Amino acid sequence: MNKVYSVLLCCLFVCLGCSDKSARYHLPTAPDYTQENAWYKELNAKGERQADVFYIAPTCVWDWQDANGNVMHFEDVYNADQREALRPSLELAADIFAPTYNFYAPYYRQITLESWMEGTDTVEERFPYAMADVKRAFDYYLEHDNGGRPFILAGFSQGAKAVVELLKDMSPEVYERLVAAYVVGYSVSERELDYFNTIEAARDSIDTGVTVCYNSVATADAACPVLGKSALCINPVNWKTDGSPAYLNEVATVRVDTKNHVLLVEGFNPEDYYLPSLGDMFPVGNYHLQELTFYQDCLRKNVEQRVRHFLTKNEE
Repeated sequence: MNKVYSVLLCCLFVCLGCSDKSARYHLPTAPDYTQENAWYKELNAKGERQADVFYIAPTCVWDWQDANGNVMHFEDVYNADQREALRPSLELAADIFAPTYNFYAPYYRQITLESWMEGTDTVEERFPYAMADVKRAFDYYLEHDNGGRPFILAGFSQGAKAVVELLKDMSPEVYERLVAAYVVGYSVSERELDYFNTIEAARDSIDTGVTVCYNSVATADAACPVLGKSALCINPVNWKTDGSPAYLNEVATVRVDTKNHVLLVEGFNPEDYYLPSLGDMFPVGNYHLQELTFYQDCLRKNVEQRVRHFLTKNEE
């Protein structure tokens, strides 16, 4: 009996180990990155001092139903309406990060807004499917489009989470070409910062091979838990980490809360930026949805600074 029991138990473990986890979800058609319609691109680079930007879009789609009535928790990259939902974000990012560089942004089966609203466990369960697309797209870009050029890696919100994962898996040869990684509206944990050599905190406006990270709030208690607690925060206005304030405009100042590692934006009325439909994640005083628009001029200038410093340093 003991022998029979052992065989049955072994078979059970084998079956569990071989189970197809993806069977839990209905997934849309996988993007084919050999095809142009799987990408949003702007090829703006001119002259010899060229660089690329590989950008990963934020969450822009809600749960939806397929033709069979199945609730879908992932974007359909070939659905015209869902692609249109991403377009404003991609256009903004291209204008900020790559007005004079090549801009590559893959469409990917990003997880939906409801996935994030359900909390960290749901995000961590579903996100690997989205990340698998991003990883395939990045590998394709490196092999077929990059051509050995230096590149910026950037993402906002869900896209920033993907940037962190790409950094963890980045080879030394690829990392040598990384100008900087912009993790906007997400977090880098203390463990990630300590463990991965490819994640190094940005300390000023021109250091290279570094990770820029920030999350904007009116007060620290308005931070979004599902985005994680970050060990990194730099002020994208004065590019300092010491808590010294900088004027964003005539009414608002920005400074790093060095205790909580968030960016404190003071001077605005938080109610003006509150979106009730996303209130469960972003309470009054959370400026997540403005992480690019608040600082777009600062970011655009900074990308130029870092690329220029990278190219000059590597020409010496």
